[in-house]
Amino acid sequence: MPQFSITSEINVDTLRPDADNFYKLSTAPADLLALTERFGWVSVDHLASELRIRKMARDCWDVTGHITGQIVQSCIVTGAPVPENIDFQIEERYVRTAEQTDQIEVGLDGVEPIKNGVIDIGELAVQSLCLAATAWPRVDDAPDCYSVGEQEMDHPFAGLSALKRQNRE
Repeated sequence: MPQFSITSEINVDTLRPDADNFYKLSTAPADLLALTERFGWVSVDHLASELRIRKMARDCWDVTGHITGQIVQSCIVTGAPVPENIDFQIEERYVRTAEQTDQIEVGLDGVEPIKNGVIDIGELAVQSLCLAATAWPRVDDAPDCYSVGEQEMDHPFAGLSALKRQNRE
């Protein structure tokens, strides 16, 4: 099975049109560090993916597969590390767009355009990892809210807040 990296692109004209084309992600420690910095996470400890590309119609390819990863993010409340295991199915459709402007333009909702004749397979794996990660990670015992320092009373509802405090007392 051919290997690809997080920077790999696949030229669609080199794909076998009548069969499945399988690819396996290969990552180096430098790749994991680059992803850590790109997304602002604590670490990316593991990333693996196996993808299948198949031509579905003229100028149309489907990319399907599976991605797994282990990442650590910071809790949005406490800043404590939050480890997460990623297990995600990838399903994307790529189409070659018409190059002539006098042709009818069809909406491409739910599909990705092929740019310069290539599918950016590495970026697909990286973006899928990011989409599968928890958007707002929290540790289990994180408080619902908290404040730091003195609360200023010069906001638009300061008077209402003072009245509510008086009624409670």
